[in-house]
Amino acid sequence: MIDPLLSALRERPAFASLTIADLEPLPATGTAHGHVRLPDDLIARVAYAHEGDPSAAARLAVQAEAFRHLSAAHRTPRLHDVIAPRPGLPGGALIVDAIDGRAPRLPDELAAMADTLARIHTLPLPADDQPIPRQKNPFLETLAAIEQNATRFLDKAVPDAGARAEIAEELSLMRELANAIAHRAQPLTVALADTHPGNFIVDADGIAWFVDLEKVHVGSPAIDLAHATLATSTLWHPDVGKVLSRADVQRFYTLYLERVGPKQAADLEPWLQPMRRLTWLRTTLFMARWRVQTREPRDPSDPTQWSDAGLEPAMKAHIDARIDQCFRRDTIQSIRAEWMA
Repeated sequence: MIDPLLSALRERPAFASLTIADLEPLPATGTAHGHVRLPDDLIARVAYAHEGDPSAAARLAVQAEAFRHLSAAHRTPRLHDVIAPRPGLPGGALIVDAIDGRAPRLPDELAAMADTLARIHTLPLPADDQPIPRQKNPFLETLAAIEQNATRFLDKAVPDAGARAEIAEELSLMRELANAIAHRAQPLTVALADTHPGNFIVDADGIAWFVDLEKVHVGSPAIDLAHATLATSTLWHPDVGKVLSRADVQRFYTLYLERVGPKQAADLEPWLQPMRRLTWLRTTLFMARWRVQTREPRDPSDPTQWSDAGLEPAMKAHIDARIDQCFRRDTIQSIRAEWMA
């Protein structure tokens, strides 16, 4: 990865004098990108992809547009350059500001995360001709993705029959709920999708920067709020590793709703719990797909197959342990107790 990245950077006048010593690979802790520190407080976000992935260029273009659009919130890194996919860099790379800081300390810095999400969720929607994806019905479209992953991966990924039954029951309840509410009007904003706390960096001024814009789309802000605070998310990153109390979660939601204003808050409140439940299912079935596809042999005919080849061994072990924990029936029951009481 380093040599092709250096070659691509040297083609640009701003980086023509770089040497291999100027590139500092950072620990691989993400499932979709590697990161290389560059001079002048910049980072190369190197997108993971299989060689010849026909969708890599389009995915990179969407991410680049997301960085441009969200820059107005002043809570995401600035985009400086785009390196298109090429041999050795099959997913391409984005050159963005490096944000110096650390993972949020929970629950103390939930307010900073709520402020960042409120700023992003109140941005104008992107123009229709921008490549950022749009959901028309976030509830039904998210449920459809969950159904697909459940069909393909649930039985293979979750060995405990009791845990599988809990997941299947929740999915059945969401199908029933869809019949009741899914065709009602749903508030749409710029949404981030992957808002687990490990994707925020808190700087020296206490600002929580959101740094992973891979999945930005127009969709439900309620999913972002849920994904920031559910245990399946707060346990994901090794530098966070915290389960929030219900009081912590309620304070986070209250702060966020105050910041977006009464009109947006009123429109969103009926969707908070339904989308929270759906987000738990979405994350759990993401883990199921991860568990199955990263343990299967590489299928050259399937460019969508996920891989953990770029991760540090310690991060692989951490993710495996967290998935094991989230697939335990007692963990599932403790999370569902929030809305099943």
